[in-house]
Amino acid sequence: MKRVVTAGEMRAYEGERFADGRADSLEWMERAASGVDALLKERYAGESTLVVCSTGNNGGDGFALLRMLVSRGITCAGVLLGSPDKLKGDAKTNYRRALESGIVFSPELTDAALQNCGVVVDAMFGTGLSRPLAGAFFDAAERINDSGRQVVAVDIPSGVDASTGAVLGTAVRANATVTFEFLKRGHLLFPGRRFCGGVTVCPLSGERAADFDTALLEKADVADMLPPRPIDSHKGNNGRALLCVGSGRYTGAALLCAGAALRAGTGLLSVAVPGALKPAFSLLPEAMAAAVNDAGDWDAAANEAAIALLEKKDAACIGCGVGDGDITPLIARALETRVPLVLDADALNQISHKKELLAKLHERAVLTPHPAEMARLTGEPVDAILSDPVEVARRYANEWNCVVLLKGATTCVSDGTHVRLNTTGNSGLAKGGSGDVLSGIVTALLAQGLSAFDAAGAGAFLLGASAGTAMELLNTRMLMARDVIEAVQKTLFSYFS
Repeated sequence: MKRVVTAGEMRAYEGERFADGRADSLEWMERAASGVDALLKERYAGESTLVVCSTGNNGGDGFALLRMLVSRGITCAGVLLGSPDKLKGDAKTNYRRALESGIVFSPELTDAALQNCGVVVDAMFGTGLSRPLAGAFFDAAERINDSGRQVVAVDIPSGVDASTGAVLGTAVRANATVTFEFLKRGHLLFPGRRFCGGVTVCPLSGERAADFDTALLEKADVADMLPPRPIDSHKGNNGRALLCVGSGRYTGAALLCAGAALRAGTGLLSVAVPGALKPAFSLLPEAMAAAVNDAGDWDAAANEAAIALLEKKDAACIGCGVGDGDITPLIARALETRVPLVLDADALNQISHKKELLAKLHERAVLTPHPAEMARLTGEPVDAILSDPVEVARRYANEWNCVVLLKGATTCVSDGTHVRLNTTGNSGLAKGGSGDVLSGIVTALLAQGLSAFDAAGAGAFLLGASAGTAMELLNTRMLMARDVIEAVQKTLFSYFS
């Protein structure tokens, strides 16, 4: 996992190392500039480069970069927005070195300068920016964006809040960003993520980060979470799961959730559905569909029948497509059993109207709200949820003593202490049914023994990952009986043709 920090956490991290002598600030500025230079060399070899600087430390990185470009024989020019008299410390040192290397700085950014370069480096503001861009800096950001040139941002695009991803008035749109030591939240959270392009992390210290509370999930992390599947395993030890899903109006939700649970490796899958839905499960014969009543919607009889099916299950899921029928007695009983449990969709909506159920949540329960559902559960405005999803997920996971999987283009998963961010996926998932698939995957992983926190994180990653990555990670888990049937003809043909 890659550590993710706020601007304040990064300042504290650097300050501690500079104060106790573990790091030298001028040397770190040199390494930062080298990281940007390496990316320019790799992606924009030989391109003339315009470096736009301010008078702070981000500008200092830019000054050091210009000196490196000169030493490589790259045609380059510098812009310094602000008086040189304001420079101090390491930035001032590197400004003088740049002048000594022959760089002449323009005091303003012009369209002509932009048109005469191949790539622009944004070295105006780094992670310390906390107010909207204004004056010459606002104008510079707009000119850079309108120039049509390739743009590389130093640390983070100027105008993006490093802690929240908010855009402060306007922001530079980068094709690539080189950040230092750790990812910042603003690289991963929207709308800032949209401005960063591809983000490269340049190490400065060589230290291995100790335990940290916010991280980006990567493929290797998910691979490590999935338990090995021995060659002599059987359906009974690959997890027994129960889905309480569907209604006359939402048959598809039940089928999607069940199909995903099977693909993600559940050994034995039971699906409790209103009686009118059972014929639809002829499409999914691997699932054991149980009619919990004779109707199309959930009622008291359905709740009682589903409660009976909870016995001896390794995990359960309640809510996908259940509609308006009252399932709160089923939710309450499932929580009382402390079975690993996914609560999604209509289950969350019903909890929002009966919030005393929140007191029954436990560390083996996973809630999977999108921002509007989270707003209903918490009473907070959707804008507040979207403005700080990391801390919203963490705060309520802690308050409710469960795992919160707050869905979004960047998904935030928290156990109340730690947060894992997932950035896999694309806009193709912004359609009905994606949440049902996610719930099925997470339920299957719970049934196979993953902790609620791991199952939620891995499930979010697998949903968003490309088909190839998801198939590779799930490997033998995703084989369904129908796949074997369909493969028989091909196998026989290969043997006897």
